[in-house]
This record gives sequence, C-alpha cells and structure tokens, in this order.
Amino acid sequence: MKIEKTILIGSDKAGNLITILNCVQQSPVYTFRIITASRIEDLKNILKEAKPDLIIANFTNNQLVLDETSTFVRENTIPILCLNSKEQKNILNWNINAIVFAYPVALIDKESYLLNRINSIFLLKNSRSNNDKSSFTSGNDNMSRYVMELDRKKEILSKVRDRIKALYPNVNDPVRNELTGILDYIKASSNDQKLWDDFKFYFEKTHQGFLQTLTEKHPALTPIDLKYCCYLKMNMSNDDIKRILGINQESVRTHTYRLKRKLALAKQEDLRRYLRKVC
Repeated sequence: MKIEKTILIGSDKAGNLITILNCVQQSPVYTFRIITASRIEDLKNILKEAKPDLIIANFTNNQLVLDETSTFVRENTIPILCLNSKEQKNILNWNINAIVFAYPVALIDKESYLLNRINSIFLLKNSRSNNDKSSFTSGNDNMSRYVMELDRKKEILSKVRDRIKALYPNVNDPVRNELTGILDYIKASSNDQKLWDDFKFYFEKTHQGFLQTLTEKHPALTPIDLKYCCYLKMNMSNDDIKRILGINQESVRTHTYRLKRKLALAKQEDLRRYLRKVC
C-alpha cells in the first residue's frame, strides 16, 4: 500500500509545472496529494493555511521563495526542493534552520532521478520524526479561507483558459500544441471533483468522522448536500455559501428547507446547531 503525502508545487513556468506533476504521479512508493501555485505570493498564502510534507519550487527567482517562506518553513520544518537553473544553483542562500535541497531543473525530464531525490528527502525527514501525517491548520476560519482560495483558483483558471482560447487563431501549430497542453492541465486542475476531493482531505483533518457519520445516518444526501453541510459545519455565512455554490438567497432558503427534510428535522430545529452536534 502506498504512503500518502502532500506536496506543494510552485512554478512560474507552465511547461515545467506539467512535467513535475507528471513525474511525481509516477511514484511507486507514494500517493501524492498535490497543491499548485503559479506565483510566489500564492505559494506563500497557501503556506499560511497548509502544512505540506514537501515544497517543490521552480521559479525564476527561487531565492525570493526562500526569503518569503522562511517563517512558515522554519516553524513547521517543511523541506524545500529547489529546482534551479544553471544561473541560480550556486547563489541561493537560506536560513540556518531551513531544510533546503537543490536539483538542476535541466534534469526534470529524468523521472527516476527526481523521484529518488524526493524519496531520499522523505527518508531523511522520517528519521527526524515519526510523524508522517500532513496537517492543516485547525480552525473553521482557516478552513473557510481555504475554500475561498479554491473558489478563486477556479475562477482565475477559467479566465486564463478563455484567454488562451482567444489566442488560438493567432499562433502557429507548434505554439498551438503547447497551448493545448496548458489547457489540458487547466482542465484537470479546475475539475470540480478534484477540488472537492482536495477540500474533503483538509476538512476531515479538522472534523474527523463528520462526513462518514452524516452519510451513514442520512444516505440520501447528495454531493451538493454534503458540501452545504460542510460549509455550515464550518460556520460559513450564507453570503459566502451563496457565492461558492453560485446560487441566490432564495436558493439558499430552498436548499436549507429541503436539507432539513432529508435530515428529518422539525421546522423549528436549527440546521447549524444540528450539524454542530454531528461528531
């Protein structure tokens, strides 16, 4: 059985990001839950909420990554694997308490090389601690912000996808093929099921057993019902839920009414209070 790990992959080069993603998915030892960032600022914001097992950084300025993330990395002992260009590899500097490894970006096409480096990092990390569990900062406020980030990511990817499609008629075949690959990656990254799976992974770190208990007691609940219940469990406002689910205020009231019926709650019973008592 494969070991589950969480990797945060940051790169401002779409082609390299796709190559890294394809590579790590070939691991014979680990099943990776992957979070991606295309800007250093996004990577930094993710680290405010998440605690991955490893960061893979491939930016034009990896030194800025080390500078901007030093606090989060030092406090949580998160190793960073910097994929450096030839110009960068000899000039990086980092905090004495940081765990940093360098790897030439020119070799990212060598799947076995990169996977062996990742495996070695985890072996070293395991020797420092027996705790192999990735974790997410507890608290409903943090979870709410994470949901908002997923929603924002999907919106941004949608705008990028539309812009790329608009460029199609104006480029030659090789560039068009490259754009097609980027579109495929965007489609995979913004897949609703993938985002829901990512959300459930972190949600269950904070509310262990909630979804299992709820589905066992109420097997008729649909995926959208479960999402709605999770958001209420996190004490998210109706306005936030409305925006995330893309519905209006009347739809919120209708959904709440139908959900209470499925949960066999009396009209006067409070839905949020009931969900708070589950697990």
